Amino acid sequence: MQFFDFYNPYFTLIKAENEEQAKKKYIELVADEEGDLEFVEIERNHAIVKFSQTKGEDGELVPANEILEQLQSDQPELLIIDRNLTLPKASGGTSDPVLLKVQR
Repeated sequence: MQFFDFYNPYFTLIKAENEEQAKKKYIELVADEEGDLEFVEIERNHAIVKFSQTKGEDGELVPANEILEQLQSDQPELLIIDRNLTLPKASGGTSDPVLLKVQR
């Protein structure tokens, strides 16, 4: 699997087999349309570091076993997403990334 760091229009980290699959997953779960997507492929170790610094919906850092489980899975998935897409600022949202549990 490869890891794709989307930074425009919304921050997300997506695990996918290739760039096309990552864009499809992004459009399906985040943006609803392709538009001007900006993203880069990142190394697995970089993805691990980003993921390990991510807080879950409960505000706690994601447990190491959950990180490893999701990174080792062979399923494409949205790993992290900007908190502003899940919580309005007025409700305590921040610009910190957050783990988002997504139904596959």
